Amino acid sequence: MFTRKNILAVVFVGIITLQFPVFADDISDMKASLSDTMAKLIQKYEARIQELEAENNALKQQIVSLKGNSMATRATTSNTGTVSLIPTTPVAAPALVATGTGIYSQIMGKINADLPNILAENSLDGSGVIGLFEFINPGAFFISIDDGKNPAWVTAFKTKILYRYDSALNLTRFGVFDLDYASQRYRTVYGSNPYSSTIRTRVPNPGYKGKLLDPATTVPSPAITSGNTSSTTAVNADTEMTFAQVKAAYDSNKLLDALKLSDQYILKNPNDIEALRIRYRSYYMVGKYDNSLTEIQKIEKIQGAAFERTIACDAAVIGKIAKKTDVSAYYSAICKKK
Repeated sequence: MFTRKNILAVVFVGIITLQFPVFADDISDMKASLSDTMAKLIQKYEARIQELEAENNALKQQIVSLKGNSMATRATTSNTGTVSLIPTTPVAAPALVATGTGIYSQIMGKINADLPNILAENSLDGSGVIGLFEFINPGAFFISIDDGKNPAWVTAFKTKILYRYDSALNLTRFGVFDLDYASQRYRTVYGSNPYSSTIRTRVPNPGYKGKLLDPATTVPSPAITSGNTSSTTAVNADTEMTFAQVKAAYDSNKLLDALKLSDQYILKNPNDIEALRIRYRSYYMVGKYDNSLTEIQKIEKIQGAAFERTIACDAAVIGKIAKKTDVSAYYSAICKKK
């Protein structure tokens, strides 16, 4: 804060830097003039400092008020259905916690109980149902919503909503994503998705009867696991693998184990379509899209003209995700054939 002493110093320095001729007979007049000038300048500086201090106090009060009244960002929907965001204080990432069967079950129950509000908040059809939960360790998950209006050739969920949660299972909506039928890619409606390439534990919602869920790619609800790709099965190179062992690891969602076991199994059974099917799905679920497409190409070569349309549809989607436009277009054409 400025004091009278500070002000005098500033004024004095300003005055002595002025350059003009001084005559002896003018000294007395100059003293009087300088005294008067200094008094006026001091008054002016003091008045300005008081104004600045008043403004500073007012700003402090506004900051305190804003901190007390800030709210989490919410989305509002206009008559045209366009989502607009009300900017507020940024939401910090919650304290993340370890996940497991109990926590997953609690979250699923909490979300299902609040489904009507979730649909209303996101301007979704009231008849929508949750088909799938995708948990990300630790502290995040997606819900996939089926509105029952997909075209026959679209096998993905129409809407995905991303949540984060803390140790008290307080949920924070982090992103909303809507499927574009033309491109078969999700567009961001709200927030962001920092987990695009992160491995997820897919758990079907109990009671979901829709057509979009493939049980072979998910963990059965009664047997939720906390580690979706952790490798726990010991693989003995001297032991001949069986398809039953490969499938058991896959069905338990031990995807890395399934791939390791199938590496040995496929050496002696290179034309086993079911084993190759498990391999391409496992590679896809752990984010290795090129490997997944390679397994699909093996299946296509074996099946020839009888190549399964459903696998081609999967390949078209995987190709899009992998940003392989030519591959996606090739399999998309097969997918659309009747």
